[in-house]
Amino acid sequence: MPRLHLRILALGTACALALTAHAAGQERFRLTPALLERLQALQADADALTNGQAADEVDAQSADELARELDADPRIRALLARHRIGSADYAAAVFATLHAGTYLAMEQTMDRQERNAALASFTPEQRANIELLRTRHP
Repeated sequence: MPRLHLRILALGTACALALTAHAAGQERFRLTPALLERLQALQADADALTNGQAADEVDAQSADELARELDADPRIRALLARHRIGSADYAAAVFATLHAGTYLAMEQTMDRQERNAALASFTPEQRANIELLRTRHP
């Protein structure tokens, strides 16, 4: 029986996924504090269901592909429904979080001009997601 694979992917793949999120049209998804709280609660329930075991690695290259993988497992569909999160919204939130988190992780390695150029290339939603994560995890 496959384990739930709801854990956000490792930072090592975050860069590739963040780029994929941009290419897949997810650059307009806006995270909210309420959604992040529901995602946290969902993750806690997923961890409890798997008894802390490592999650299966997900190889989704787009939010649509991730949503299809989530929909294929009835346990995950039930878990998402319990937290009032659709698979498409969950997948989009994962990609948006990865994008924002990747930027925040890389930000300290960039000089001011590089940071400004990167931020200028992002949509208003992506910049808002970065600021939301920055304020939640200073």
